[in-house]
Amino acid sequence: MGLQALSSSLYKSASPYGSLNNIVDGLSSLTEHFSDLSLSSEARKPSKRPPPNYLCHLCFNKGHYIKDCPQARPKGEGLTPYQGKKRCFGEYKCPKCKRKWMSGNSWANMGQECIKCHINVYPHKQRPLEKPDGLDVSDQSKEHPQHLCEKCKVLGYYCRRVQ
Repeated sequence: MGLQALSSSLYKSASPYGSLNNIVDGLSSLTEHFSDLSLSSEARKPSKRPPPNYLCHLCFNKGHYIKDCPQARPKGEGLTPYQGKKRCFGEYKCPKCKRKWMSGNSWANMGQECIKCHINVYPHKQRPLEKPDGLDVSDQSKEHPQHLCEKCKVLGYYCRRVQ
């Protein structure tokens, strides 16, 4: 067998799809491993238990993470991440001017007005207020801008009076 005949016989036995088939096999085995990522929240099994002092960022109760919260609603059903009755800590970002701020006077389904744009902004993140030894650590000397707070406007008085 000549050199040309040898190289052409090698070419025929090495299919150009051999390596492609290996890639396809590899991808299909990967998708088997990650198929549980596409499951809905109802079908997903609960993750491991959080540390004993962890509070769920949705209902503020212990024993589960936010993604396993029994109070979880489909996205868009509430105007804010937190849907409880208590005051909490919120993080805000104005969609118009991109200004960011935080507030210890954040409430479920209530926004705060952006100082620059004068539009109501809902918090994108909310979490429990930190209360070491039962004390609220927010700066009490700082006055709450009631004219920017939707909760104050709805109530007609300072929202912190509702405890």
